[in-house]
Amino acid sequence: MHRPILLPDNRVPVYYEGGEGIDRFRSVPGERHGPEDWVASLCKLPPNIGSVGSANAGLSTTADGITLVHLVDADPVGWLGEVLAGRYGGDSGLLVKLLDAGERLPVHCHPTRAFGGDHLGSLFGKTEGWIIMDAAPGSKVWLGMSDDIDRATLRHWIQHQDATSMLAAMNEIEVGVGQVVFVPAGIPHAIGPGVMLTELQEPTAFSVLAEYEAFNVGETEATLGLGWDIALDCFDLSGYSGARLAALFAERVELSVTTGGTVSDLFPPAAEEFFSARLVRCSGVVELPEPGFAVMVVTDGLGSLRWDGGTENVKRGETWVVPYGAGAVSFSGDVEAIVCLPPSTDRILT
Repeated sequence: MHRPILLPDNRVPVYYEGGEGIDRFRSVPGERHGPEDWVASLCKLPPNIGSVGSANAGLSTTADGITLVHLVDADPVGWLGEVLAGRYGGDSGLLVKLLDAGERLPVHCHPTRAFGGDHLGSLFGKTEGWIIMDAAPGSKVWLGMSDDIDRATLRHWIQHQDATSMLAAMNEIEVGVGQVVFVPAGIPHAIGPGVMLTELQEPTAFSVLAEYEAFNVGETEATLGLGWDIALDCFDLSGYSGARLAALFAERVELSVTTGGTVSDLFPPAAEEFFSARLVRCSGVVELPEPGFAVMVVTDGLGSLRWDGGTENVKRGETWVVPYGAGAVSFSGDVEAIVCLPPSTDRILT
């Protein structure tokens, strides 16, 4: 029988500091450290992002120590559904992270799918989206260049590791709890200290780090082994301002409103070929509008998760994965959750 599975904390070693926000969220203060918790991950941490981990670092496991990728490989259609399983060769097309920045992350960007296919042997790039879960007063992100810059200017800044100039040329934006940000591949960005978020993204760890020496990352790792002549092609150096910048900050759209609660869509339609997310606020009973593979982050309260075969109690700080074969899913009680969904089967590229 396919049933939702409660997932343990899955910290992954990376090159920057943080993680206390995740400890608090999961109610394990002082017990776990590390700024990224990869949720329902079917992909491994590669050796090119400046850290050393176990051979299976990145892969999510059940409480019994079974990797999720083992379960999905054994029954891809039961876990993902026929369309999704067929498109990505048994991959969900989605990685969800809890990310807590204990320091400012470096200025970096991620490759598009086209770049990933041409240079990295991958079906995926790394378009991502952020749902801000906690933010210290005055917390900031840097997102996109405020005006067009040329390739030679960025290369000069990189050569001299001039982070001050990089950041000054970008949009510096204060963020708060509840904000949702869509970050298409290519846009230079950095997350400031004090920000904790749920991140949805394509299932890779591809990052090109314009700023790397201060984070003890080598130039080879910073360029994904491609060198700067190729890696610079990842960066979208066009200006983001006005309506173009505002479009990256998604407005919540209510999909259903009942006496039992609400279901809202968090990301804009442009995200659907990569991922989508529903915010469920339940004070009675709320049914999700679309059955299928899903990753759930329970953000507040206490309640129950119901599916075709049974019921499980859920509470703040937990993460769950729901297989396609579990059928219709609903929440009951007084609970809030982010339901993270893979690429829309209507938008999956062939």
